[in-house]
Amino acid sequence: MPSPLMLRSIRPTAALTAILVGLGLMGCSAVKDSDASSQGAYPVTVEDCGSTVTIDAEPKRILTVGTAAVEMLDAAGAADRITARTGEFGAPLPETLKNPPSDDLITNPSDPTTEEILAAEPDLVLGYGLFNADIDQLRQAGITVLTVQGECGHDSTSQSGSGVTLTTVTDDLRRLGTVLSTSFTADAAAASLDERIAQARQDKAGSTAAWVYYFSSQDPLSAYGGQGLANSSLQDAGLTNAYAASMDAYLTISVESLLSQQPDWIILSYGLYGESEEEARQKFLASPGVDSLTAVSQNHLVLLPASASAPSPSGIAGMEQLVEATRK
Repeated sequence: MPSPLMLRSIRPTAALTAILVGLGLMGCSAVKDSDASSQGAYPVTVEDCGSTVTIDAEPKRILTVGTAAVEMLDAAGAADRITARTGEFGAPLPETLKNPPSDDLITNPSDPTTEEILAAEPDLVLGYGLFNADIDQLRQAGITVLTVQGECGHDSTSQSGSGVTLTTVTDDLRRLGTVLSTSFTADAAAASLDERIAQARQDKAGSTAAWVYYFSSQDPLSAYGGQGLANSSLQDAGLTNAYAASMDAYLTISVESLLSQQPDWIILSYGLYGESEEEARQKFLASPGVDSLTAVSQNHLVLLPASASAPSPSGIAGMEQLVEATRK
């Protein structure tokens, strides 16, 4: 967990205390009034991966695709509207969620089909994209489909090819606040995350890193390229991504590729398909040739949870962990 902000100690007088209490009550009222003031301000039109999407009414039933969508809704103050969860592939939700949804809401651990989405009767689908569902059929059924903005390059239906940064997450939180009429909560969460990003950034010029992972127990080694959030996290941690030249967010690599790059650090994600940190470590270290990597011999292997590379608040926490781990 990131270090808490250091606050100056103030010892107010009794009169000042009364004033502060009154202001605190006003603050509570402001939360309620602020969110209430945006109720009914529809239709709302927002950008979504290079396209515009119009939301006719406030979403009340949301189907999520992937853990990042769950986390973004939680930060935006709308986790209680999740009525179905899909596309998480067994990965755990972050323990830091304020209002974690029940696992009973998981209707499909992998990519949902059109029929499964229609059966769940959502008015909004939010996630990393749709691989097994027809987005046009969903729209014809009156279902709004939005993409977590850090996932705009994830699938072929996405229109944006621009690189994802950590501020993409905070901008997306503000967007969701507009969509869900929870701007007071979402904007406050975004501002707090922006402050954490600014505080954690470090300059470590000259060090290179490769951020790798296994998508499943059967898949080969993969790495994050120059378009995903992981690339931004590496930059903010003062590291140069060994695969930054790739215009893909995700790419399949080999140990031979790592040997040719010889990065100073290797970041290994775990838990993407439910594997433990130790299982991920042993799988990677057992790969032929890995023991010839300088980063391995120098104990510059850093393991981070899969959520650390997600375009969600966990991505900011991941950057903070990365900075701490590579500071030595």
